[in-house]
Amino acid sequence: MPPEEVSVLIVGGGLTGLSTALFLSQHGVDCRLVEKHRGTTVLTRASGISSRTMELLRHVGLEQTVVERGPKLIEGARWRELGQPANQIPWVVIRANGLHDLENAVTVEEPSLDVGHLSPTRPYWCGQDRLEPILRDEAVRRGARIDFNTRMETFAQDADGVTATIVDQDTGARSAVRARYLIAADGVRSPVRESLGIPRTGHGAIGYAMSVLFEADLKETVKGRRFVICYLPNPAEPGVLQLPEAPAVLQLFDEERWIFGFFYDPRETAAEEFTGERCAQIIRTALGIPDLGIEVRMARPWEMSHNSARSYRRDRVFLAGDAAHVHPPAGAFGANGGIQDAHNLSWKLAAVLRETAGDALLDTYEQERLPIGAAVAEQAWLRHTWRLNDSDELRRALRESTLVATGYRYTSDAIAGPAHPEPIPTEHDLTGKPGYRVPHLWLEHAGTRVSTVDLSADGFVLLTGPAGIEWQMAADKAAQDAGIPVRCHTVGAKGQLIDPDGAFLSTTGLTESGALLVRPDGFVAWRAESAPKDASGALRAVLDRILARSTGTES
Repeated sequence: MPPEEVSVLIVGGGLTGLSTALFLSQHGVDCRLVEKHRGTTVLTRASGISSRTMELLRHVGLEQTVVERGPKLIEGARWRELGQPANQIPWVVIRANGLHDLENAVTVEEPSLDVGHLSPTRPYWCGQDRLEPILRDEAVRRGARIDFNTRMETFAQDADGVTATIVDQDTGARSAVRARYLIAADGVRSPVRESLGIPRTGHGAIGYAMSVLFEADLKETVKGRRFVICYLPNPAEPGVLQLPEAPAVLQLFDEERWIFGFFYDPRETAAEEFTGERCAQIIRTALGIPDLGIEVRMARPWEMSHNSARSYRRDRVFLAGDAAHVHPPAGAFGANGGIQDAHNLSWKLAAVLRETAGDALLDTYEQERLPIGAAVAEQAWLRHTWRLNDSDELRRALRESTLVATGYRYTSDAIAGPAHPEPIPTEHDLTGKPGYRVPHLWLEHAGTRVSTVDLSADGFVLLTGPAGIEWQMAADKAAQDAGIPVRCHTVGAKGQLIDPDGAFLSTTGLTESGALLVRPDGFVAWRAESAPKDASGALRAVLDRILARSTGTES
């Protein structure tokens, strides 16, 4: 039988793989995902969704779904009183000698999550066990094929594509798939990465940990103390206590479900030896409550590590998510990074497969996401170390959480602007500079409020000042002559998009005839402070550069 043909084969059905299937489908790319497990995860992990990731989910119509299906841990009346969804709660990290000694606890981290000036949405809390089915269902609805209990056995690539052998684990039946590209979202140990011989760099294995999901009534013990994570450096049983799905404002949450994490040495104790009763006793000792009633629901061993792949691309194969970068969970950066990998790569693959871009555009996935992945991994490592051992040196190296989540910047051949020395700056600079995400401003269209961040969800957008009529003609000509759809919006007191606060020009540094070219991922590709004599020629040259069209469009 001839092999099944598909544009993109995705290996791995966690958050990164499912997001990839969703974003490719959003751009009209046919794809197939194979995942060796029988279904989506049942584990409550990777719960913090950053505002940047929420923007991406917003663009595929899932923002409200995440809000509605996230943990409803606040009573309805209290929810309305707070004026915010039940799964959008401030993040507080503390360190204490035990829950019996919370009055002496030290607040380690309490960043502001008020990002209204940065984003049209907010960070939310929705465990991986809740989010994966949301992504799966929407990807399938948009046309992606997703096969669980199915694994990729072998693959080989040539100049034109990748041929893979797929195994149905129920029947043992093997079949061949021929794809133009393969995306490895197959996790920390990534068989695809290993088979390609792509090395990694980093601090390596940090230790082996056990995460225990348990139920206990701690209302009286915590006495309303707010925290999402409590580090417990108890010399007898050190560990970390946290709620499984959301930051803890304990007086408002279901206080009975918790996760306790601790390190262990597998050379001395096998993971199987941590029975429910043993885990319960460890938790009682660490919390300092010897008679606490505990019901252990699940215990999962895992390896904490810090590594980044030295390459994200090998010809027609790409790495994404944990296959490309892994780090301690401090900061909740991991799953967000994988979803953002998927978003960055998807629009580029779509452009190459449509033959509106050259193959070199795909090189910019690594140029952009590898430095970000490595920098974010280092920030997670620093947070992990700092929370346990505070020091001025570590504090100086840390970047504010919203900078890591939203303020990062790209340097690549798909950005027409100066190079940036570091991928994560020391302060926010979302002012329309090339390489940064477009600044968030609320505009009005036909009486409806719309964010600048939402305008490029489906393709390139040109945002111009009120005197930028030449840009509309330039965008029309680019679509007609080069087959590159570019939607043009005039922003001002009058026009297509009303700027009620008059902030667009002052924020972006444009004159009334200037323009920003925004990529399909929301990042500014080019800024023209004013219109040149030949706006059409300038726009066409920039698009050809960004899309690597001068190198051909063969794929």
